[in-house]
Amino acid sequence: MIGQVGRTQLSLLGSVQPKGNQPVQTLETTNETDAIDVETIDSDSIVYDKYGHTEVFGINVGHSLLANQFSEEDVKRWKQISQEQGPLRIIFDEMAGVEATTGYSTKVSMNFFDFCYLAEKGKMVNPQNALSSDEAQQQIQSKNWFTFFKNTTVNGKGINVQDAMQHLDILQRCYEIGLINNRGGLMSEDELRATINKQKYDEQRAFLEKQYAKDLETKELEVNSLEKAKQAYNDSI
Repeated sequence: MIGQVGRTQLSLLGSVQPKGNQPVQTLETTNETDAIDVETIDSDSIVYDKYGHTEVFGINVGHSLLANQFSEEDVKRWKQISQEQGPLRIIFDEMAGVEATTGYSTKVSMNFFDFCYLAEKGKMVNPQNALSSDEAQQQIQSKNWFTFFKNTTVNGKGINVQDAMQHLDILQRCYEIGLINNRGGLMSEDELRATINKQKYDEQRAFLEKQYAKDLETKELEVNSLEKAKQAYNDSI
């Protein structure tokens, strides 16, 4: 359903907690359970067309960078939200600078499906852009969203303003995890790609450092064993 954003365990409406009470988990981590997975679905489920668009579970998700993270259930739900111009899609279009008359964005923004995935996952994406809970609320309050939603129409009809207002919790989460850049718009595709690549680099470096420390420990054990063997030989003479 359009009003149900996120999986049942997340329930984003009203779920955003101030950073002082519940720190947002970071994307840049070497913990396999916290970081963005390298690949989580069968590669056969992903198809690329001649325009570079990604198709996953038979659904075109555009130039998505995170398509291999999506579940079939989520992709279908996000597609429905997009097609029916649900509140999440309306908020995305506004932050991405999408013109209602043309359908084209005046800003360079990340992919809608990537946006849904990261917003619902709720892990820190870019600490440099992240705002505190109070700062995020101030940014949201600086725009009269009630009037914006009241004047928004989908297929010539007004939308449920109260329902749309509840989805601002999602926008607050986006500010808190750093999805909104310092220019006031959503991270661009290039910015997101750079963030993902940095995470991969940090993970590889951490792995190599861990492996190096393990090798040093092994060598020290070998040296100690050799010294003990020498001492035992000397003692036996």
